[in-house]
Amino acid sequence: MNKKIIREKTVCFTGHRSEKLPRGEALELLRKRLELEIERALQDGYDTFLFGGAYGFDLMAAEEVLEKKVLVDLQNPRLIRLIAVIPFEEQAVRFSVADHERYYEIMPKCDEVITLNTHYSKECYAQRNQYMVDHSSRVICCWNRQAVSGTAQTVRMAERQNLEIINLL
Repeated sequence: MNKKIIREKTVCFTGHRSEKLPRGEALELLRKRLELEIERALQDGYDTFLFGGAYGFDLMAAEEVLEKKVLVDLQNPRLIRLIAVIPFEEQAVRFSVADHERYYEIMPKCDEVITLNTHYSKECYAQRNQYMVDHSSRVICCWNRQAVSGTAQTVRMAERQNLEIINLL
């Protein structure tokens, strides 16, 4: 597809891996808050959503955007694009079986997959995070305020660029 990403109409997601996400009812509440924020973004004129392809919050966010894409309102049609920004080609190799299946179910449904590196390097995740921030004007995150994490890094990048940041936790 390779349609240009318009920063002012783009949201990116960042959040923790599955082991740091809440459980049970708290997880369902998080998913509901995510769904509402995606809907609010759509109402605010956003039409493109970037996610980093990590297991946990990233895959949850992608699934919620895909749900919005399949709901067709003939009175108010809207284009919704989901773009995966993958740090390196084999990112999903070490995922659990369940997360691996989710990942490979989501990827073919994306409007575009941007792969930044062929192989893993110690800076590839930071490159992915910077790419998403550089191409977005709003960030929806699931951040427990832990200072050292990829999510914290992405939030700091977004703060430096004065992006709107919505933390669901």
